[in-house]
Amino acid sequence: MFKNLKDEQARQAIVNDLDTCLMVEAGAGSGKTRSLVQRMVALIKEGKCQVDTMAAITFTRKAAAELKERFQLSLEEAFARETDPLKKERLDQALGKLERCFLGTIHSFCAALLRERPVEAGVDPSFEELDELDDALLRRRAWDEYLLEVQVNQPEALAELEKIGCEPADLFNFFETILTYPDVEIVMEAVPEPDLSQVKYELIHFINWAEALLPAQVPPKGWDDLQELIRKGNRYRRIFDLNDPLQLIRLLNELDRKPRVVKNRWDDKNTAESVEVAFNNLKDSFLLPALQQWREYCHYILVSFVLPAVEYYQKLKAEKSKLNFHDLLLQTAALLKENPEVRRYFQERFTRLLVDEFQDTDPIQAEILFYLTGEEVTERDWRMLTPKPGSLFVVGDPKQSIYRFRRADIDIYNEVKRLLQKRGGRVLTLTTNFRSVKAVGCWINGVFKGVFPEGSDQYQAAFAPLNTVRDDGTGCLSGVRVFTLPKVERHRVSEIVELNAEQIASFIQRGLNGCYKLCRTPEERKHGLSEIPQPGDFMILLRYKDYMDVYARALEERNIPYQIAGGSGFTESKEMRDILNVFQAVLDQENPVRLLAVLRSQFFGISDYTLWKLKKAGGCFHIDARIPSSLDAESREILNDSFERLRRYRSWVQELPASAAAARIVSDLGAIPYAVAGQQGNARAGYLVQSLELLASAERRGTASFCELVSYLEMLIEKGIEEEIDLYPGDENAVRLMNLHKAKGLEAPVVILANPGQNVSVTPSQHISREGDYPRGYFLIEKRKQFKKEILGQPLNWDNYCRQEEKYLKAEENRLLYVAATRAKNLLVVSTYPEKPAASPWSLFKEHLTDAPVLDNKESSAMINLAAKKSSFKQSSLDEARSRFFKEDMTCKQPSYHNVAVTAVVKSEKAFPKRVDTGRGFSWGRVIHRLLESCIKKEQVNLEHLIENLLIEEGRPSQEKDEVLKYVKGIMQSPFWERVFRSSRRFVEVPFTQKTADLFPEEETLVSGVIDLVFQEEKGWVIVDYKTDTVSGEDELIRLVDYYGPQLDLYRRFWEDITRETVIETGFYFTSINEYIRR
Repeated sequence: MFKNLKDEQARQAIVNDLDTCLMVEAGAGSGKTRSLVQRMVALIKEGKCQVDTMAAITFTRKAAAELKERFQLSLEEAFARETDPLKKERLDQALGKLERCFLGTIHSFCAALLRERPVEAGVDPSFEELDELDDALLRRRAWDEYLLEVQVNQPEALAELEKIGCEPADLFNFFETILTYPDVEIVMEAVPEPDLSQVKYELIHFINWAEALLPAQVPPKGWDDLQELIRKGNRYRRIFDLNDPLQLIRLLNELDRKPRVVKNRWDDKNTAESVEVAFNNLKDSFLLPALQQWREYCHYILVSFVLPAVEYYQKLKAEKSKLNFHDLLLQTAALLKENPEVRRYFQERFTRLLVDEFQDTDPIQAEILFYLTGEEVTERDWRMLTPKPGSLFVVGDPKQSIYRFRRADIDIYNEVKRLLQKRGGRVLTLTTNFRSVKAVGCWINGVFKGVFPEGSDQYQAAFAPLNTVRDDGTGCLSGVRVFTLPKVERHRVSEIVELNAEQIASFIQRGLNGCYKLCRTPEERKHGLSEIPQPGDFMILLRYKDYMDVYARALEERNIPYQIAGGSGFTESKEMRDILNVFQAVLDQENPVRLLAVLRSQFFGISDYTLWKLKKAGGCFHIDARIPSSLDAESREILNDSFERLRRYRSWVQELPASAAAARIVSDLGAIPYAVAGQQGNARAGYLVQSLELLASAERRGTASFCELVSYLEMLIEKGIEEEIDLYPGDENAVRLMNLHKAKGLEAPVVILANPGQNVSVTPSQHISREGDYPRGYFLIEKRKQFKKEILGQPLNWDNYCRQEEKYLKAEENRLLYVAATRAKNLLVVSTYPEKPAASPWSLFKEHLTDAPVLDNKESSAMINLAAKKSSFKQSSLDEARSRFFKEDMTCKQPSYHNVAVTAVVKSEKAFPKRVDTGRGFSWGRVIHRLLESCIKKEQVNLEHLIENLLIEEGRPSQEKDEVLKYVKGIMQSPFWERVFRSSRRFVEVPFTQKTADLFPEEETLVSGVIDLVFQEEKGWVIVDYKTDTVSGEDELIRLVDYYGPQLDLYRRFWEDITRETVIETGFYFTSINEYIRR
């Protein structure tokens, strides 16, 4: 399509130089994944490897699925084009064995290696992988158990903490941090307790002198910051004994700040200046050095206390045969390092390794790659290995390395690059950009040529230009534009965000109305896109998660569809927190504060006045308490109903499986419809649905008790979830709203950089040095307060390591901005706040935006009056609305459509045949259905445990357990079951809804149903419906098949309509006779 590319030689080398190890540095939009796929196809076609001896490693599971799809399509296209019979046969064989090719994440790859050689790895063959949430729960459990053990058996360790004024709870965050670096040696060194007498003397001297210079009266506008500090220091020394080191250190921590001095609040300007100079001298010469010495003294004590907790956590994991993501890497690296024969075995298994997004690789991943490709199988130092010719291919862009906080280390990237070049490999650079138009590409080059160095260094990747090939187009909006925001009083971030959200939403609305056009690529035109923008053409990027809901609200007000990724909506969901409060109140019934929080919540809505009346009448806050008869009737009714509901919830918790009880409570509260009805309702309801599914999943993995599930939910809310869902997923034509880290690898015709009012400066709290034989970690130990952090301990020479880390973080911040700018295909819009440009996370672009046109947002001027947006209601309007709402003839009360079940359609046509009444009822069938569903979803199921829970949930006698178990095992041993598990794909309990004009021509009707089982064989789909009817003979079986037959006919029809694929067979499985009957 494009000719004379500047990097054509590099692109040819990727598909032709197959016997050389390559590192490809592929710039934004240059086709990184395409290069990887082309290499994979070339390796197959030229006979360099088989598809099952190749492994392609990606960054995420989603990327792996996309890679697999693209690889298959590329193989099919190459097969169709190829004329050489031998090469064509190789491609055909690869397509036939595609399922045997490993395409996945490094963690799943390592798990596969460990499961294949568990003995040599020293792991339990049946180990389970811990996801991030389960791991967080296990970390909390390990920490709590460790503290209990210390309290009982090592009280002297707690005494050491008390001596330096530290609570064990203050160390949990540090515990979690160092667990992220299991391969790193924590640097710690014991130092003597510092002498604080000199700083105490200087401090008291300063306070005495400065206190005398304060104004005699409170200034009209109050004390300034420095005056407040002096007054606080004076109060503190009068109340507390500063001879106690802990009291002195607490005061020094209070004084460790930069106070604002307002000179007109002093008696005269000279006094203000002299006190300010004296305070700064005191701080720099005495306060800060004393705090540093104290923190260095504490550091060793604190680390010594936490390290045994790390060992306890590792022991707990081993006892449970659990491995987290770090363990998978570490155990695999150790397996390969210590076992030459295992290394040789896997080198023969995987002759070619290909890695995508290598700039974000984990340091241990680099070791594993070299062990699997290195010629010297007995060499234990991975840095000394020479990869076999052509065995390793890695592709990435060091300019997009943005995950240092997730262990990605540009030092390792540079080290691998150096080693490959030194040992016969090549480094190729792809600079052609197929994504952006030339106006965007030229602007990006102008910005980052002065940001990235000409040659890469320790901290930063080298500059490489974007050689764009797309023309700007004529008559369309393209290039770089600016949103300019007016001055906001006191530069309030919340108001800046409100204004910016209005600007952006209005701009998008104008585009959807056809007020401007976008040039389309040939591929976009092929998919039917016109020049009129669609919602899916827009991507709004924020540097941080904060305020994302404001932008979502502005879009929602204009009925513009949107999707959120990387926000904090789940953790900030009020519904989630109120539901958690309900669960905790039911568990902790003796805690009146929890009950009070629930009664005041949105789900109960009891007023403070009613609660006050309850207390005044002698009532108490306990769900078993009697409501005083002296209360008025209305209050008694409200409170009795609320307490009765909570008692009902308690009985559900006691009687039902934990996840079933949770789901029933959420349903009874009406939480989901309530959330749907509010702003951002789909997302808010989606959080609830997702949390219930996660709780059920955790229960299936062994988190059985309600108490454990509540702890799990608490952890979910605290940590958040990686991928949030919408209540109605599937609409891809929506504005994408996300934080910057989530945007990596994505693109959009229009990218808008939002929120120019919030730029957070992050102070380093750790530094990892990978120089030398072993990585070493230098960690601050901090106590998190509401608005700031207090340093409890720091390693020696921390200032040097801090400056080093700041350089890494500054370099990464510039790379983040590169990622932001390079997402745009047609148009990049930068939001600016000229009154305070330094407050913007996009301030790096400021000097390059002077000539950028300002977008004229005609429908929403920059001087939006936010107050005018607020709705105002009159009582008369409210009364009128109420009167209309309760009228029976209201349009909204008339059904606009009907919904019927497939079974209702079928049963309306024929009379049900007579059958034997076993007295089991519908709940028996539900138990069997649920069991079969679980057995297909997950091959390893604890059937006895699951049957017990299902019988309890359905209210059936526990004595039926053995009979149910016999039923199900009989089915699982049948030829039919073997057939199901031989299929390529299978789904259970598949819900569907279809509009059917032919069945109900008179009215709008939707037909819904749930298909019990559908699986795919070579020629098409097979649909199966379970029937638990008792069958007494052949004649009755024939009548039942005839009666239920139309149900399968409808299932066939709907499945073919929805999937556009063929159903080759339908049938019933009668569980009572353990027989499959083909329809």
